[in-house]
Amino acid sequence: MVVRGVLILLALATPSVAAPLTVAGNAGRRITVEVPAAPHAPISNTLVLERCRGGCRITKGSNDAANSVSTIPAAAESTVDEFVNSAGMTGALADAEWNAVVQCVQEVYSPFNVTVTDARPANGPYHLAILAGRPGNVGQGNDILGIAPLAGDCSPQNNVISFSFANQHSLVDPARVQTLCWTVSQESAHAFGLDHQYAFSDGRSACSDPMTYRVDCGGQRFFRNQSATCGENSARPCRCGTTQNSHQKLRTVFGEGTPITGDPTVSITLPTATSGFTTTVGGTAGSKRGIRRVELRLNGAGWAEVAGLPFGMNGQDPNGTYSMQVPPGVPDSILDVQLRAYDNLGAFTDSGIVTVTKGAPCTSADTCATGQQCEEGKCFWEPPTGEIGDECPYAQFCKSGLCRGTSDLQVCTEPCDPAGTNTCANDLVCIASGEGMGICFVEDGSCCSVGSGASGPWVHGGLAVAILAFTVRRRRRR
Repeated sequence: MVVRGVLILLALATPSVAAPLTVAGNAGRRITVEVPAAPHAPISNTLVLERCRGGCRITKGSNDAANSVSTIPAAAESTVDEFVNSAGMTGALADAEWNAVVQCVQEVYSPFNVTVTDARPANGPYHLAILAGRPGNVGQGNDILGIAPLAGDCSPQNNVISFSFANQHSLVDPARVQTLCWTVSQESAHAFGLDHQYAFSDGRSACSDPMTYRVDCGGQRFFRNQSATCGENSARPCRCGTTQNSHQKLRTVFGEGTPITGDPTVSITLPTATSGFTTTVGGTAGSKRGIRRVELRLNGAGWAEVAGLPFGMNGQDPNGTYSMQVPPGVPDSILDVQLRAYDNLGAFTDSGIVTVTKGAPCTSADTCATGQQCEEGKCFWEPPTGEIGDECPYAQFCKSGLCRGTSDLQVCTEPCDPAGTNTCANDLVCIASGEGMGICFVEDGSCCSVGSGASGPWVHGGLAVAILAFTVRRRRRR
């Protein structure tokens, strides 16, 4: 089965010192072998998952996935046993479980221009991810679940093999498919230059990313678009930089793809068509990737938001319950109430609309919020036109929904990660505004306050605490 670019999972690297990992009976490490950086060359966009039907013969030597040559085996010639399923079966009897793992890996890599397949191309280089056998098949100790090569400078390696030892994983793990998907996603990504991750920059565990060792949450793991500290069982500096963003790293290597996990789902449960206006708006939302945030929209504009629910042992609740208070600054008006749910890549879905009346319909813009108009009893803003860096009179003028600055200057801005590579546009820099959070602002700004956009009613999550005065930490564009 094939989906877009082809990706093959490999594992070559010098063993790390990480302690054994136990997940539902899966005891072992996922380790790397450091290899010299290779001259930069085009990287194949094909990742091949190999189940080793009848056994895979691997020759020791310079990495060459197309010819089944790897530096990792201890012996000159090795044979990796065929993939077995949770019932200990091989061949056609194991097809259902194998196909489920392939589908999972295809979903995990789908945001990137990569083809994940279990059919080897007839010619040309590719990445080979062996998902079969046990570590002893290649002379490795039984305390590991996978091994892959990782270049000393974290550059992507072409035409290499990673090993994910499927038959070493517990047969009774109720989440066996997701655990195998986790291992093969991590080991293949090592070959593309990714390190292990420990915690995201906002303090949350990186347990929802396949580059983690952590097991304080479960479910399907995806490469997250958020900077993280590195480490196995505790935080440490990353091999190549202070932090790592696994999504951005792979996007740089392969380019953009098209996620196949679908858009979020969302619905309003309160108010209802018969309840009338309520000060609390409630609903449900879910996403295979996880919900990043849910936004309350009134007459087409965002007024409040809440963060996505924490990830539990089975991932994030696909029917999670969310509620928000209607901000006190919302003027009396007929209101079209709507929820918008975002995943962590920015894809969003809008709920249906419930129309209610707060107080009485407006009769003029004088009773509406700053910048709003009044028509047919509704207070509303025109569609935003402000680009990042434009001066702004209020938040809803900005396409990003954020207007921040000093007492002298407020500009349309957007969130950024002060610990990562600066992504701010138009020569803005990332200024820290809280734990793991930042906003884009002019480089010579010495402090930042809740600008005129915040004097209006909308508060954009935690960034609104941004700060009557704070110590500025800047990250220049690179």
